[in-house]
Amino acid sequence: MDLIERHFSSAQSPKEGEHAPHRHDVGQFILVRRGILYGHVERSNWVLKPGMAAWVPAGLVHWGSGSKGMELAALYLTTAESRHFSLPAGPLLSTPLMVALCERLMDQGWVQDHPQRRQTMTAMLIEEIAEAQPASLVLPLPMDARLQRLTNTLMAAPRTLGEWGRQVGASERTLMRLFLRDTGLSFHQWYDRFLLIEAVRNLDEGFGNARIAERLGFASADSFGHWFRRVTGGSPSTYLMEKPSPRPLGRENGPVPSPT
Repeated sequence: MDLIERHFSSAQSPKEGEHAPHRHDVGQFILVRRGILYGHVERSNWVLKPGMAAWVPAGLVHWGSGSKGMELAALYLTTAESRHFSLPAGPLLSTPLMVALCERLMDQGWVQDHPQRRQTMTAMLIEEIAEAQPASLVLPLPMDARLQRLTNTLMAAPRTLGEWGRQVGASERTLMRLFLRDTGLSFHQWYDRFLLIEAVRNLDEGFGNARIAERLGFASADSFGHWFRRVTGGSPSTYLMEKPSPRPLGRENGPVPSPT
């Protein structure tokens, strides 16, 4: 299973190009070369921009979609080939070596002329995948029914946690405790990730700061830009072109501004 496949998306929008939930009998490694990939599994959603990778273990139900012009490199690994992996399903930070190996192994002419070197380089790539670090553009989804009602309708009606608590029948303190239990994140950490994933989706669709601020509930384009730089370390205008970094999206970023 050591052949790199190249996949393209010609869909005009992520919704149009969405694949139905499915599983593979083998593990799937993905490297995004161009465009944006939106991935989903039962308990989380994730976003991959160019230069990011992902691992999907064998048998795991997943689905996803890509922006127009998205291009992927995919490597399928048997259970035996990935037996030493301890990776969770989801996005990974790629390394320069990982990217270079994928580029070489996608050159079908070179691969056919150098079978022994192909095997050596594939083995190196598998080791790079096994040692890869998780990326932060992952949104864990809760199991608690009250939290699911909250997260399923959050974008349609931004509110404070206290307001949500009154609607779903739980105190603000209870919701905070349940968020931490179900997702491993505080509500503010989870909301930062949620907004960032939605912001990336809007940037990929070509919206400017003012329109994104309006769609996500920020008071102004400046407010959105300030928040975006705080949680990512970069500006919205350059984020999709920047090399992915291990910057965490966690408590150190502080609470997100309340939508107004």
